[in-house]
Amino acid sequence: MLKYGSGDMNQTVVGYLPLTVTLDVSDIPLDYGGRVIMLLFTFIMCISIPLNAAIIAACFYRRLHSPMLLYITLSSLADTSWGVVVISSHFSRIIAIRKIISFNECLFQLFSGHCTLFQQFLTTWLMYVDRHWAIFWPYSGAVKLVMVVLTIGLLLSVSYVVVPTTMVYCNYSVIVRDVGCVYSAVARSACGNVDASLIYSLFFQYLVYGLTGFTALYSTWCIVRKCSKSSTEANIKALHTCFTQLFACLAQFISLVVVIILKRFLQLPMFEFILGLISSVTPALVNPLIFGVRMQEIRSTIVHVYCKMQVISHKRHSIWV
Repeated sequence: MLKYGSGDMNQTVVGYLPLTVTLDVSDIPLDYGGRVIMLLFTFIMCISIPLNAAIIAACFYRRLHSPMLLYITLSSLADTSWGVVVISSHFSRIIAIRKIISFNECLFQLFSGHCTLFQQFLTTWLMYVDRHWAIFWPYSGAVKLVMVVLTIGLLLSVSYVVVPTTMVYCNYSVIVRDVGCVYSAVARSACGNVDASLIYSLFFQYLVYGLTGFTALYSTWCIVRKCSKSSTEANIKALHTCFTQLFACLAQFISLVVVIILKRFLQLPMFEFILGLISSVTPALVNPLIFGVRMQEIRSTIVHVYCKMQVISHKRHSIWV
């Protein structure tokens, strides 16, 4: 171990990574409904999983015959994964009362959280790029584009695991003041090389947010401007798909922006706890409803499969009777 001085105080620096992480949620008043709220959002997340599964099944039933169905499948997977990762970490700390985890588990939480978050936003970006190119510059190669972009997201997620290992820690057991290993909370538990790590984290996160938001606004404006001047069936379908994407994107961004703004100005631990749960559950619950209602291919497939299952169930009932 090393020691460095600061005024009259000496502080011990651990030459290796911490062994354990203590998750401190003392700011959240769990005795006043925190666990009930956690159970409520867990139940909501459980409802969203079969909804997204139905959307994914409908897309595969259509054999992913269009790039849009591929992107909707990826979007549903991303929304579900993000919700499950956040809810499971909250559930582990609040309901299962796991106060101490290993540092390796903390790094895995960092990876899984950022991997699903980047997948969520980059998939939205891909949907807009594909729709924009399909209207203005028709192309082929959606699968290649998906592989390249999601690989970039994966590499970024790995970097969010590597960077915390370059920080300097002053104890073999550090305290993270959150329900899970969030990057900023982990950085605040270190005692050296923190500022550069936080700048790195914020830069790439807001780069992905900004790129997705700008692409959504610019593409929507271009498509509305072009297609609203014509009443052909192709342009009407393009507008319909464009607004479907916009509704899904708004569900994603509104929850994110509202949470960031309210956390900034209303620094109430219980309120921040609820907002975090809302931002994680909203896309997983709302987006399958948007895709299921507005996408005719998905809606007709779900209705067809449901009617077919009803007929099979009726026949089985008739045989037994």
